[in-house]
Amino acid sequence: MNTNRTLALVLVAVGLLLIVAGPLLPGGERAVVNDPPRTGHVTDLARADDGSILAGTQDGELWRLTDGAWRRVDVDLGNQPVTALAADLSGDPSEGPIGTGGGLVNAPSGLPPVAVRVSDEAATANGLVVATGNGLLIQGQNDWRRALQGVHVYRLEPQAVDGADYLHAGTVDAGVFTAAVADLASWAPNRDGLPQQGNVFSFVVTAANRLIAGTSKGLYWQAAPMQPWQQLKVGLEQSRMLSLHLEPPDDGTQRLWIGSDDGLFSVELTEDDAGLQANTFAAPAAGPDAGLRYGVSWIVPFDEGVMFSAGGVYQFGDFGLPGWYWISLLGVVLLLLGGWLLPARRGSAGA
Repeated sequence: MNTNRTLALVLVAVGLLLIVAGPLLPGGERAVVNDPPRTGHVTDLARADDGSILAGTQDGELWRLTDGAWRRVDVDLGNQPVTALAADLSGDPSEGPIGTGGGLVNAPSGLPPVAVRVSDEAATANGLVVATGNGLLIQGQNDWRRALQGVHVYRLEPQAVDGADYLHAGTVDAGVFTAAVADLASWAPNRDGLPQQGNVFSFVVTAANRLIAGTSKGLYWQAAPMQPWQQLKVGLEQSRMLSLHLEPPDDGTQRLWIGSDDGLFSVELTEDDAGLQANTFAAPAAGPDAGLRYGVSWIVPFDEGVMFSAGGVYQFGDFGLPGWYWISLLGVVLLLLGGWLLPARRGSAGA
């Protein structure tokens, strides 16, 4: 009887240990689903100044992640896909300008409505700039001023250099155009060194204020506006660089996150007076258990890692062991078995 009682107590102890240990076992960095209860693909992802995350969908829904919970933002977007969330992310997200497939919602007061698909938007010291498939719309006193007509502008990126503010426009088939924010009527081609007829999908600015462009044929960087572009070789030179995010420097290196058609990648960059270079080839990040069905279109910082969109929303960081719940479930089984053995043996002894 003592042997059986000892066995029961051991089973109970091991069971309790497994139940507690399951969710605490280290599993390393990987991506997990952190998706709003949406309908339609996630078409835009942005991070507000307060740390909350905004996600817009193909069906015209806008969701906000705060305090670990997704909540629907009460704004009528006419069931149009959300395409631009970059201009105003402070305060109430339903009140800032939101780009959609059908135009601009919450346009600045006094301006005519925008009824064409918005690719991107940027708030500048001289007003809002809206990117479209037919050039730029630049906020004026009572109207929109046009620039780069006939050019499909896909992405906008501000950059401050030596006390001057610039705005870069990444395009489809026409490289990059750049203007000083002080003179948004004057845009100059800025594509020396970029691939011919390349599409520019993304930008990021480094710690030393160099600009990196993600194109349909890899990554390129330039030392200052209008300087020649140089290739940044990371082993993805034939891939579309759909999205970029650069972490703050740590021990002299910067971690660049790359979203492509093939998933999420990261690479360590070194930056000095001579320029910018990758320390190694980009490494794929461990994806969710079910894999990714779509390319990574947006990447934003979140907690100690990043959050990204690829049809749905995913969070990449340091998580517990995959399948830890099976370990805890085994602990529950052992606990029940041990508990069953104890009263059974006691009843036999009393008889």
